[in-house]
Amino acid sequence: MVAPRVTCLVDARAQVGEGPVWDPAEGVLWWTDINGRDMHRFDPRTGRDEIFAVGVRVGCFALRASGGMILAAEHGFWTWTPGDGKPTHLIDVEADRPQNRMNDGGCDRAGNFFASSMHLGDPRRPEGACWRLTPDLRVERVAGSVHIGNGIAFSPDGGTFYFADTTAKTVLAHDYDARSGRVGPARIFADTRALAGLPDGATVDDEGGYWLAGVTGGQLYRFTPDGRLDRTIDVPISRPTRPMFGGPARDRIFLTSIHVAGEPLSGGLFVLDDVGARGLEEPRFAG
Repeated sequence: MVAPRVTCLVDARAQVGEGPVWDPAEGVLWWTDINGRDMHRFDPRTGRDEIFAVGVRVGCFALRASGGMILAAEHGFWTWTPGDGKPTHLIDVEADRPQNRMNDGGCDRAGNFFASSMHLGDPRRPEGACWRLTPDLRVERVAGSVHIGNGIAFSPDGGTFYFADTTAKTVLAHDYDARSGRVGPARIFADTRALAGLPDGATVDDEGGYWLAGVTGGQLYRFTPDGRLDRTIDVPISRPTRPMFGGPARDRIFLTSIHVAGEPLSGGLFVLDDVGARGLEEPRFAG
């Protein structure tokens, strides 16, 4: 197989670039700089990357079926419509833990929004959790005692929920029923201890392959649906954070990254072409 072409689209020097989501209706990629407190809108047709100062650390987000976005940030969940000013606070799920912020997440196939949290001051403390926000705006905790929740993704049929704790270096899989919200017991999907990178953000392709960013290791990994590592792709920055399929045919992988002092292009937005895979349309939040 030919190695993918990796191109830096925006030398953004984002402090913590994360959470890319492709909008097929507009043909643009949204992504966030968590510590920069900015949202970005990249248009591949023009090469323009528009920046929106939102004033909160947005870890992850989803497009809404009703328009606008749902954000997971410090102090819980927010709603935001680009161009209409600052986000509106919706609910603080961890008011008793003001040092936490939301990190990684995304929607299941039914349009429920999942988001994990982590301790801002010391990520080694297992004070985070994973939360499920339903379309009628009910919040449920689906996992606790999390260090740095990452790798949230769902199988093409929606029946498997993937979740990783970066510190534990393991990706877990759960049987999942979106209609009832039932999350089954965890089983080990992928042990990443022998890999160069730690598990960060992830997405799946239309064959059920699980694509995982190996942060600190400068690599992107693809695991088969049975958890076997079948591809390792080197990328030109040490801290890739999350891949996302996009483009009209969903055959390109966009990749965000963290800025590292003295490392050229780190914190940039990248694209991988000729990856030999196609993604799925990212579900919108149904609320």
